[in-house]
Amino acid sequence: MALPKRVKIGGSYYKGYKLSVSATPGNYALDMTIAVAGAINGISIIPDAYGVGDYFKLEHLDAGGALVKTIADTVYNIGGSAAWQLDFSALELMGSGHTFRLTYTNVGGIAINVYTCIERIQ
Repeated sequence: MALPKRVKIGGSYYKGYKLSVSATPGNYALDMTIAVAGAINGISIIPDAYGVGDYFKLEHLDAGGALVKTIADTVYNIGGSAAWQLDFSALELMGSGHTFRLTYTNVGGIAINVYTCIERIQ
């Protein structure tokens, strides 16, 4: 049985982002800042290539950059164009200026583009 989600008047809005990861091993961050307070319903994360041992984490940061919560941690890249769809069972409430930070850790040493799409309630 699916859990019902909280909704408000306004409908969904989708916003895409791209993180370019170079071939140099290390951490690469993509900050997706929400200008107007609202809620996030889910996020898709799609790397365009496979990196052996590569993984990502997703964090919610407040307007000052402090960690509110970790959404996902050590989720491995399982293949090029293999999409992760994180559908939040309850909306992730975001204050004005809050940020979703995707940190991709390149272990395999190949250049990758990581595409994301956030579903937000306006």
